[in-house]
Amino acid sequence: MTKSIEQHGLEAWADTFFPMPTYKASDFGLEMFLRERCVRGSGFFKDRAQSTNQRLNMLAAKTDDIYTQYFLQSAKLENLKTAAPNFVVLCSAPNGYKYTNEYQYCTVLRDQVDPAVVERARELLLEFGIKVP
Repeated sequence: MTKSIEQHGLEAWADTFFPMPTYKASDFGLEMFLRERCVRGSGFFKDRAQSTNQRLNMLAAKTDDIYTQYFLQSAKLENLKTAAPNFVVLCSAPNGYKYTNEYQYCTVLRDQVDPAVVERARELLLEFGIKVP
Protein backbone atom coordinates (compact mmCIF):
# COMPACT_ATOMS: atom_id res chain seq x y z
CA MET A 1 0.00 0.00 0.00
CA THR A 2 1.29 3.44 -0.88
CA LYS A 3 1.02 5.86 2.00
CA SER A 4 0.08 9.49 1.64
CA ILE A 5 2.25 12.31 2.91
CA GLU A 6 -0.37 12.87 5.62
CA GLN A 7 -0.13 9.25 6.74
CA HIS A 8 3.64 9.44 6.95
CA GLY A 9 3.36 12.67 8.93
CA LEU A 10 0.90 11.21 11.44
CA GLU A 11 3.06 8.13 11.91
CA ALA A 12 6.18 10.29 12.33
CA TRP A 13 4.41 12.35 14.98
CA ALA A 14 3.38 9.19 16.86
CA ASP A 15 6.86 7.70 16.51
CA THR A 16 8.31 10.86 18.03
CA PHE A 17 5.92 11.24 20.95
CA PHE A 18 4.74 7.75 21.91
CA PRO A 19 6.97 6.54 24.76
CA MET A 20 9.71 4.03 24.02
CA PRO A 21 9.68 0.74 25.94
CA THR A 22 12.65 0.04 28.15
CA TYR A 23 14.51 -3.16 28.83
CA LYS A 24 12.75 -3.27 32.20
CA ALA A 25 9.63 -4.48 30.38
CA SER A 26 8.58 -8.10 30.99
CA ASP A 27 8.83 -8.77 27.25
CA PHE A 28 10.78 -6.05 25.46
CA GLY A 29 10.17 -7.58 22.02
CA LEU A 30 6.40 -7.65 22.57
CA GLU A 31 6.47 -4.06 23.80
CA MET A 32 8.34 -2.92 20.69
CA PHE A 33 5.95 -4.84 18.45
CA LEU A 34 2.86 -3.35 20.12
CA ARG A 35 4.39 0.13 19.98
CA GLU A 36 4.90 -0.33 16.25
CA ARG A 37 1.24 -1.38 15.92
CA CYS A 38 0.21 1.85 17.69
CA VAL A 39 2.50 4.06 15.62
CA ARG A 40 1.51 2.53 12.26
CA GLY A 41 -2.16 2.40 13.19
CA SER A 42 -2.16 6.11 13.98
CA GLY A 43 -1.47 6.85 10.31
CA PHE A 44 -4.95 5.68 9.30
CA PHE A 45 -6.72 8.57 11.02
CA LYS A 46 -7.05 12.22 10.06
CA ASP A 47 -5.79 13.68 13.34
CA ARG A 48 -2.78 13.15 15.56
CA ALA A 49 -3.25 10.43 18.17
CA GLN A 50 -2.98 12.86 21.07
CA SER A 51 -5.38 11.05 23.40
CA THR A 52 -3.54 7.77 22.76
CA ASN A 53 -0.25 9.54 23.47
CA GLN A 54 -1.64 10.90 26.74
CA ARG A 55 -2.84 7.44 27.84
CA LEU A 56 0.49 5.86 26.92
CA ASN A 57 2.48 8.44 28.82
CA MET A 58 0.26 8.02 31.90
CA LEU A 59 0.86 4.26 31.71
CA ALA A 60 4.61 4.79 31.29
CA ALA A 61 4.62 6.54 34.66
CA LYS A 62 3.06 3.45 36.29
CA THR A 63 4.42 0.37 34.50
CA ASP A 64 7.30 -0.85 32.36
CA ASP A 65 4.84 -2.85 30.24
CA ILE A 66 3.30 0.25 28.66
CA TYR A 67 1.90 -1.16 25.45
CA THR A 68 0.81 -4.50 26.85
CA GLN A 69 -1.18 -2.67 29.51
CA TYR A 70 -2.54 -0.20 26.94
CA PHE A 71 -4.07 -3.05 24.95
CA LEU A 72 -5.11 -5.18 27.91
CA GLN A 73 -7.01 -2.31 29.58
CA SER A 74 -9.54 -2.48 26.77
CA ALA A 75 -9.72 -6.28 26.52
CA LYS A 76 -13.21 -6.55 28.00
CA LEU A 77 -16.37 -8.01 26.50
CA GLU A 78 -18.32 -4.84 27.23
CA ASN A 79 -15.92 -2.96 24.94
CA LEU A 80 -16.59 -5.40 22.11
CA LYS A 81 -20.39 -5.35 21.99
CA THR A 82 -20.30 -3.53 18.67
CA ALA A 83 -17.61 -2.50 16.23
CA ALA A 84 -16.05 0.72 17.53
CA PRO A 85 -15.64 3.60 15.04
CA ASN A 86 -11.82 3.32 15.05
CA PHE A 87 -12.10 -0.42 14.43
CA VAL A 88 -14.34 0.25 11.42
CA VAL A 89 -11.87 2.80 10.01
CA LEU A 90 -8.95 0.38 10.35
CA CYS A 91 -10.82 -2.64 9.00
CA SER A 92 -12.05 -0.60 6.03
CA ALA A 93 -8.50 0.33 5.00
CA PRO A 94 -6.18 -2.09 3.20
CA ASN A 95 -4.35 -4.13 5.88
CA GLY A 96 -5.58 -1.76 8.57
CA TYR A 97 -7.04 -4.62 10.58
CA LYS A 98 -3.49 -5.57 11.65
CA TYR A 99 -3.44 -2.48 13.86
CA THR A 100 -6.71 -3.11 15.72
CA ASN A 101 -6.90 -4.09 19.35
CA GLU A 102 -9.06 -7.01 18.30
CA TYR A 103 -6.37 -8.40 16.02
CA GLN A 104 -3.80 -8.16 18.83
CA TYR A 105 -6.20 -10.02 21.16
CA CYS A 106 -6.44 -12.87 18.64
CA THR A 107 -2.73 -13.06 17.94
CA VAL A 108 0.12 -11.78 20.13
CA LEU A 109 -2.00 -11.18 23.26
CA ARG A 110 -4.17 -14.30 22.95
CA ASP A 111 -2.58 -15.97 26.00
CA GLN A 112 -3.16 -12.88 28.15
CA VAL A 113 -6.78 -12.22 27.19
CA ASP A 114 -9.95 -13.98 28.33
CA PRO A 115 -10.94 -16.63 25.73
CA ALA A 116 -14.39 -15.03 25.44
CA VAL A 117 -12.74 -11.75 24.43
CA VAL A 118 -10.64 -13.56 21.82
CA GLU A 119 -13.75 -15.24 20.41
CA ARG A 120 -15.70 -11.96 20.26
CA ALA A 121 -12.74 -10.21 18.61
CA ARG A 122 -12.66 -12.97 15.98
CA GLU A 123 -16.36 -12.46 15.32
CA LEU A 124 -15.89 -8.71 14.84
CA LEU A 125 -12.98 -9.24 12.47
CA LEU A 126 -14.99 -11.81 10.53
CA GLU A 127 -17.68 -9.16 9.92
CA PHE A 128 -15.05 -7.54 7.67
CA GLY A 129 -14.04 -10.84 6.08
CA ILE A 130 -10.88 -11.12 8.17
CA LYS A 131 -10.08 -14.60 9.44
CA VAL A 132 -7.48 -15.01 12.17
CA PRO A 133 -5.99 -18.24 13.53
